[in-house]
Amino acid sequence: MASIALLNIAWGSANSLAQTTPANSDTATTSPGIAQDSWLEFRETRYNNEPILLHLRRGYERAVLMPEPIRLLDDSQTLPGCAVEIDTDVVGFFPVQTFARKSIKFVGLQSGTVYELRVRASPEGIRQPLQITR
Repeated sequence: MASIALLNIAWGSANSLAQTTPANSDTATTSPGIAQDSWLEFRETRYNNEPILLHLRRGYERAVLMPEPIRLLDDSQTLPGCAVEIDTDVVGFFPVQTFARKSIKFVGLQSGTVYELRVRASPEGIRQPLQITR
């Protein structure tokens, strides 16, 4: 399991209280006044070989927990104005500017599965961590 320090929350509590969202959806809103380290639940979506839509809030970190350790499919992939950091099975996104939807692909180190995220950032984006399952 990756370092959960990136998330600033306890894995056990977050996993047991996981909030379910429709597959490939990341459009519900969360309260803008809630600090990321105070969330006790993740948003959750299932990967079914379709791109997952990810809406980031500009200026805020967002973590995505993948179903297995991953790496970028192609090291030349970038998101405009958004740092992407990988720690085993956790991806941290750090958008500093608004950008339209752009695809980024990761490959699972255990299964070889290619995970595609279609990412965008705006002031209305979501900050709550997302857990992807298979």
